[in-house]
Formats: sequence, structure tokens, C-alpha cells
Amino acid sequence: MIRTAFTRNPRQAPAPRSPGSEGFSLLEVLVATTIMGLVLVVLLQVLTSALRAQKTSWGYTQAVLMAEKVLQENCEINTLAEGTYQGRDGRYDYVVRVTPQYQLAEPFADMRVLCSLIRVTLTWQEWGRLKTLELQTIRTAAQKVL
Repeated sequence: MIRTAFTRNPRQAPAPRSPGSEGFSLLEVLVATTIMGLVLVVLLQVLTSALRAQKTSWGYTQAVLMAEKVLQENCEINTLAEGTYQGRDGRYDYVVRVTPQYQLAEPFADMRVLCSLIRVTLTWQEWGRLKTLELQTIRTAAQKVL
């Protein structure tokens, strides 16, 4: 019988391997795959949380800009009359409350100075929850006494 370099007698023991050529066992491959899967799941959860936090932050930033816009529009009121105003702009509902705080009258002038608290409350839906933001300022205005 002629033997080639590629054939081996089944009754012979396997040839000894060199120390660095053993490879990985199936168990080692399964453990490594499981660890990589767990790390991947944790990373995806962290990224999802970061994106959700960024979207929430963006929503509050937009709400602050909207509240400042509404506040500026209502600070142009010359009389600063007491009252409550409601409205909607985009996805934001707002309530503006003007509350007089005090007034000063000059003894020799026909003017009086009014000081009013202007409060803007914004509400909107985000992630299925109702969010609220409130801005307030004090505004003074001079009026002629009739």
C-alpha cells in the first residue's frame, strides 16, 4: 500500500500539535459571542437613553424660546391691564397672566407708573407626558392720568 502525505492510518494516534496552533473550542466561541451580545445590548441602551435625553433637552429649549416669544409679545401691552390670555402656537398651549403689583403716582405730574407681573405658562405633550414650563417677569409702564 502506498501512502501519501495526506492519508493517515485510522489506528494511529493523532499527530501532536505545536503549542500555538490549538484554536478555539466551541464553548470558548459561545462564551465570547454571549459577552459581545451583552456588551452590544448595553451600548444600545446607553445610546437610546442619550438620544432620548437629547430630544427632551431640545423640547425644553424650544419651549423656552416659545415662552420668551409669547412673553415679548405680551410685554408690548401699553396698559398692562390685569387679565388672563390663552393661545396656541404649534404644539404649545400657553396662558399669559398679567397681575398688577403696585403703582406709583408722581405728585406734580400727570403720569403714574404701573408695575405688573407677567407670567407665561406653556404646556405640551412629549413622550406621552404633559410637560409644563413657566416664565415670569415684571414690567413697568407709564400712563397718563386722566
